Amino acid sequence: MNKFKIVVIGTINRDTIIFPDGKKNESFGGILYNVLALSYLGREDVKIYPVCNLGYDVYGQVVSHLKNCDNLELRGIKKVNCKNNHAFLLINKKNQREETLKNKVPPLSFSQIKPFLEADVILVNFISGFDLSLLTLKKIRENTDALIFMDVHSLTLGVDPAKGGGKRFFAAPENWREWIRQADMVQMNLPELKELSKRNLKSQQEIKEFGKYILNSGPKAVLVTLGEEGSLMIFDDKVQKFKGLKVQRFKDSTGCGDVFSAGFLICYMHTKNLIKSVNFANYVAGEKCKISGVEGMKKLFDKIWSVRL
Repeated sequence: MNKFKIVVIGTINRDTIIFPDGKKNESFGGILYNVLALSYLGREDVKIYPVCNLGYDVYGQVVSHLKNCDNLELRGIKKVNCKNNHAFLLINKKNQREETLKNKVPPLSFSQIKPFLEADVILVNFISGFDLSLLTLKKIRENTDALIFMDVHSLTLGVDPAKGGGKRFFAAPENWREWIRQADMVQMNLPELKELSKRNLKSQQEIKEFGKYILNSGPKAVLVTLGEEGSLMIFDDKVQKFKGLKVQRFKDSTGCGDVFSAGFLICYMHTKNLIKSVNFANYVAGEKCKISGVEGMKKLFDKIWSVRL
């Protein structure tokens, strides 16, 4: 069979994760979670094309981490002459996080993405929120027949310029509908959904109504991740709740949303079944909670692979 071609657009972060007990984990994150999860779960069935700008200070480390994955094509990763995005994630006892961002690589241009448009799936993950412009996103939509899957993520965030800048806060762009209109499927967590709606969305009915409003913009499915509660999917005229899995030995939820989208897409490419794909996405995202950072992902997903579909 032909391999599924999956393009991943966004930013690879350098992450410093600070836990409630003061312990730190230094790792890489952002779309690296997507890329590695897709690689380990898809194996010989996929070819993955990450497209991003990567700071000169981390380029060698990141590429050396990726070059051993046979199903990755790395020519879309461009070394740029500035320091890489560095996210400091302060996590409290309720697993809520405060993010501060240092450094910013430039946004991707359409010319960087154009060589990769003949794909089955294009995953656009807004890791920084300024990974690419709306104009570039529109050009992607106009020039590809690929399924476009968008993780809204940091598109809902601003950057506080006070005291040297970097602290992230909710500030969705007023034209967010234009961004979402370019996608076939959209993913976000519940706080991000509330930020777009500017409402609290307490009930499942309220979530359904706003989800249908998003569907009217163009996407055929809205996926809402709920952490340990599982996830919701709004599609057609329905909203369906999917239970989360009880995670033994929970360690860190950083990157779970990225692993969720990877799991969803791997299953969806094989089955074209939305329900089955969300259930599998919940499963692999829950498994990711058992580790912190990307370093243990291969061992973790090697165990998952035999039951992946």
